[in-house]
Amino acid sequence: MIMTKYLLAFSFGILVNNLIAHEALHVTKEAGIVYPIFGVKIVEKISSEQTSGQYSVIETTTPAGGGPPLHLHLNEDELFYVVEGKYKFYCGDQVIKAETGSFVFLPKGTPHRFENIGKAKGITINTITPGGFEKFFAEINQLAKVQQRDRKKIAQIATKYKLSFIEK
Repeated sequence: MIMTKYLLAFSFGILVNNLIAHEALHVTKEAGIVYPIFGVKIVEKISSEQTSGQYSVIETTTPAGGGPPLHLHLNEDELFYVVEGKYKFYCGDQVIKAETGSFVFLPKGTPHRFENIGKAKGITINTITPGGFEKFFAEINQLAKVQQRDRKKIAQIATKYKLSFIEK
């Protein structure tokens, strides 16, 4: 119940702040900057520049069995909406099964990851607050265009965005 109230307040706060600070924003299904990285398709739908840095929104298409490694954000909270598919989200000691229509909130400072546990691709919409982290995907995408996956360079870019990957 507390989490539901927090999510509603979180979402409402973003909406109110956006309406106060900006005009209406409409993003079509086809719109966005595509980053094909780490075996997933990430589409930047709303950039932090469009929200005065308050948040950004990405759409992620994840293949069956796919998902990021365990990681930790020092700056950003993340709110996921499962558009299509079945996922497991791991956040600290919690394991959350989420299917189409589910919301999952992952707080900054807590190690987390997710995995598409379905038999087909899954799609999530991810609101990241504050905004700016979408630039990480842009930098990784540029890196992938000029060289093979270089773990050291990826780690340097991650550090810039106060992101750390956690080895088990």
